[in-house]
Amino acid sequence: MSMSVEQKVGLFFLAALILLAVMIEFVQDWRPFEEQYYYQAYFNSSVGLKVGDPVRIAGVDVGKVKKIDFEGNRVRVDFFVNRENSVHEDTVARIRQTNMLGGVFLGLAFGESGSKVLPPGGSVRTEESTNIDQLITNIDKSQSRILSPLGELVEDSREPLIEAINRLDNIVTKIDTGEGTLGRLVNNPTLYDEMNAMSTRLNQLLARLDSGEGTLGKLIADPALYNNLNTAMVNLADISSQIKSGEGTLGKLLHDDRLYEETTKTVASLSAITDKVNQGEGALGKMLNDATLYDNVSEGAAHFNSIAKKVDDGQGTLGRLVNDDDLYRDAKTTLHKVEKSVDGLSDTGPLSALGVVVGTLF
Repeated sequence: MSMSVEQKVGLFFLAALILLAVMIEFVQDWRPFEEQYYYQAYFNSSVGLKVGDPVRIAGVDVGKVKKIDFEGNRVRVDFFVNRENSVHEDTVARIRQTNMLGGVFLGLAFGESGSKVLPPGGSVRTEESTNIDQLITNIDKSQSRILSPLGELVEDSREPLIEAINRLDNIVTKIDTGEGTLGRLVNNPTLYDEMNAMSTRLNQLLARLDSGEGTLGKLIADPALYNNLNTAMVNLADISSQIKSGEGTLGKLLHDDRLYEETTKTVASLSAITDKVNQGEGALGKMLNDATLYDNVSEGAAHFNSIAKKVDDGQGTLGRLVNDDDLYRDAKTTLHKVEKSVDGLSDTGPLSALGVVVGTLF
């Protein structure tokens, strides 16, 4: 069956696209006018690195990986750079991560400025870098070391933990149902009302204090207290200054040595007097130390008690004067007669008056 013109044109364009793709794949690295300097590097692992990955120095593309193969127990990576004298003897190659999604490249570090250039075909020093697989493996190992004891701890604490959770659940249930003090505090609206009323009263009290009402409000808002206190402090400072300078009675007491000397003399005199008294010298010493004085005083007190007892019993003249009522009545009668006699003297002569007095008395 013959093909139509349209089919022939379509097949031609399809073959052309396939040929173009093949040419791009095989010719993309073909640079006939670019110098390429080949080197090799040896790694223990080249995970993620593949042929065609870029070679970079300080993040700048300078070549590509040409071949990856085994050589003994290591991996040999052949690569080229397109810049002369860019690889030195102390240059270090590392397999670096482009991003966290797995892209890698072969990174070359700058060598020292004075180091020798490594000729093409030489072997570049390498350093192993941690790749994603190793990182995940290390994380798994660390996780096992950490979680294994944690799992054992959780297993050992399982029953006490379950018991504690059950108790906590019971406590929360009791609180939710209003049991106990805490349950009442949580569920009883009276507490809220009381706290609200307390807050209202507290706000009113603070408002009164802020407006200067009451004693405490005046203490807070009235500047007179501060002024008085400031004045008192100033006066106290003045008094302290005067005392410090020796002014006034208190200042002289603190600074004048004569007070100390006189006090010392007084204490010495008192000590001497006390010594004399203790030794029985003088009237006070004899009074305190001589037993004769005590005996005389005791004897005198006994006599006085005897006399007082006799007087109280009505013995003797003084006892009768104190205790006998007849003497009082006789004396009163006599005084009454004398008054009458004195009243009659104004109407009689001297002789008559004398006779009246004698007649009155006798």
